[in-house]
Amino acid sequence: MTNNWKTGAYSKNSTPVAVDDAAMNEKVVVLLQGKNIYGDPIFTYLQLTLKSLIALRDKMLSRADFMPAEYGTVLAAGKGDPSTELRSEMAVTHNMIDVPKPAAPANAPHAYAVPQPKLWDD
Repeated sequence: MTNNWKTGAYSKNSTPVAVDDAAMNEKVVVLLQGKNIYGDPIFTYLQLTLKSLIALRDKMLSRADFMPAEYGTVLAAGKGDPSTELRSEMAVTHNMIDVPKPAAPANAPHAYAVPQPKLWDD
């Protein structure tokens, strides 16, 4: 069985590419970065199949809360940014390429900002 996969990486009019099930079941490792429900910056290295990556992308586009472990195997996770040592380990172990985060526009609010409840004496 083959699936059609269309990417908008270069344009919204990209030609669909047929991808067979063997490719869709290949495992990849991605670095997810965001904020937890308390507003703390967090990261997760997640190993998942391309099929699960599509489901994860759809969940992220809906801006719904999710647990990374629902989509694959969490290899490492923590608060803040991954350490240089961890980034190096993932690059060597999983052939990952380190891509710098894009800078957010200075005057734009964060797209995923979530109002936080007040705690005790806040």
